Amino acid sequence: MKLDYSTLKELSILYGSDDFKIEAKYDKFDGEEYIMLRFGYWDEVKLKYLEALFNPLGYKVEVNEWEDDDCGWKHSYHIKKSNNPLKLIPGFMGTEKG
Repeated sequence: MKLDYSTLKELSILYGSDDFKIEAKYDKFDGEEYIMLRFGYWDEVKLKYLEALFNPLGYKVEVNEWEDDDCGWKHSYHIKKSNNPLKLIPGFMGTEKG
């Protein structure tokens, strides 16, 4: 998976800060590579903004959240390749012919 630097700059504008972490990950059970994003100290970010940035690039965004007894809710976001990038287009039903 590759992301352009311009995408990361847009991400910092979207979040309002450059305080985010990027990790390359591999899920050995699914055999899937993905990028994990964490904002600030596990801050929550609006999913629709991340989808607006990554869906046009052919990636889907999955939210990963859990509750830590000491710190409260922690959020991270997994950026994965979409199996069907056309499903990411708003309004596309898959029945169009052209």
